[in-house]
Amino acid sequence: MHWEQRRRRRGKGGKWRRKPARSRQNLSQDDIDFLKQNTRYDEEEIREWYRGFKQDCPDGILHKDKILELYSMILPTGNAQVFVDQIFRIFDKDGNGTIDFKEFLLATDMTASGSPEEKLRWAFKMYDKDSSGCIDFTEMVDILGTICDLEGASKDIARTRAENIFAALDVNNDGFLNQEEFIKGCLEDYDTVSMLNCTDRFEESEEEY
Repeated sequence: MHWEQRRRRRGKGGKWRRKPARSRQNLSQDDIDFLKQNTRYDEEEIREWYRGFKQDCPDGILHKDKILELYSMILPTGNAQVFVDQIFRIFDKDGNGTIDFKEFLLATDMTASGSPEEKLRWAFKMYDKDSSGCIDFTEMVDILGTICDLEGASKDIARTRAENIFAALDVNNDGFLNQEEFIKGCLEDYDTVSMLNCTDRFEESEEEY
C-alpha cells in the first residue's frame, strides 16, 4: 500500500508536531514542471500531494523524524532507517535535518513507482555512501551492518552477506561494484536481492511492472 493511502486512513496531520521553521513559498509552476519531468506524477497529482504536504507541514519543510515515521509504515524497520538516512545524505545539503516538498516527492517517487531496474538504481545510490560511482566492500558492510543492528541481528551477518554479494556480483574481481554490475547482477540473481534486504520492495516492483 502506498504511503498516501495509509496517510488518508490516519487523517492528515493527526500526529504531526508543528515546529517553527523557515517559511517556504508556494509551489511554483517551475517546481511543478520539474517534478513532472523527474517523477511519474502528473500536475493534478503533484498538486494533491502538495496540499496534503502543506496541511501536515505548514512551514513547507519535513523533519527527519517525521519522514522516518512515514517510511516505517511501508518499509521494514531497518530498511526505513537506512533509507531515510540516505535520503538526507543526498538531499539535505545544509545538514539541518529537513527536506522540502520537491525533495520529498522525488524520494517518494523512487520507492513508490518504477521498474525493478530503477529501484535497484536507487538502491545503488544508497549503498554508494561516498557517491564515487562504485560500492566498495567496506561501504557494503557498513550499510548491511546498520540494517542488521536495527533489526536486532548480529553484525557478523553483514560481513558474510557482503562477501557473498561481492562473490556474486563483482564479475571482474576488482573489489568494487559499479552500477552496471550491481543492477545486472541483482536482476539476474534473486538470492542476491534477498541478501541486500530489499526483497519486499523488489517483489512489489515485479508485480506492478
